[in-house]
Amino acid sequence: MQLPRRAASLAAVAAASAVLLAGCGNDDGPSGGKIEGADSAKKTSAAPTPTKGEDAPKEERPDFRTSDITLPEDIKLVFDWKQPDDPEKAAALDGAADYMRALMHGTVKQDPKDPLLAEHVVPLQTAEEYAAALIKAHVDGGATVTGTDRYYRESVGDVVDGKLAEVSFCVDQSKLYSKKIKSGKIKYTEKSASSYMRYTVVMQKPEKETMPWKARTFEFEAKAVQKCKD
Repeated sequence: MQLPRRAASLAAVAAASAVLLAGCGNDDGPSGGKIEGADSAKKTSAAPTPTKGEDAPKEERPDFRTSDITLPEDIKLVFDWKQPDDPEKAAALDGAADYMRALMHGTVKQDPKDPLLAEHVVPLQTAEEYAAALIKAHVDGGATVTGTDRYYRESVGDVVDGKLAEVSFCVDQSKLYSKKIKSGKIKYTEKSASSYMRYTVVMQKPEKETMPWKARTFEFEAKAVQKCKD
């Protein structure tokens, strides 16, 4: 039986959540899934390859920009990206980075309805559904995360209809681990195919220029070794 579109998307969200909760680099879990991506925003063009700090270790390279979203000292998000020259593409990429930071913030706070996360998602769309399901999976498992999450090989699409841009990037979670909240016990895992994922987020331009671009739809490819392994 084929699931209704919305139910199918939520099932994919749950599968994506299980990948991270199970161990951030475990070789179990789904091979991929899609959550209502927007085909109209598929015209992508790769952003320039980062050059600043290339000789530094990947987990120590400077982020492509700073953010006012703060996380605990034991969690480090490394955005190995370079700002596009086009201001709208740059703003969309900024928004995608803050979406990932806000998702991690909600995980740490153990709050699927984290107000900070709400500032970076379009309500009732799949980027919000994914984030809420991922955070809830951690809450249900009594776990948070620790370590380093690295984002790289970014691609920013053209702005469609004056308000939508697709941002895709690789994620290396080989140094991100699950940590039990009560005991503080960390579940260390080794690098595997499941360490690599490819995320695609359709970002929506705000009505006011002073507001951030918000995540609208979310798509993921698990075990994206061919696209993402260095």
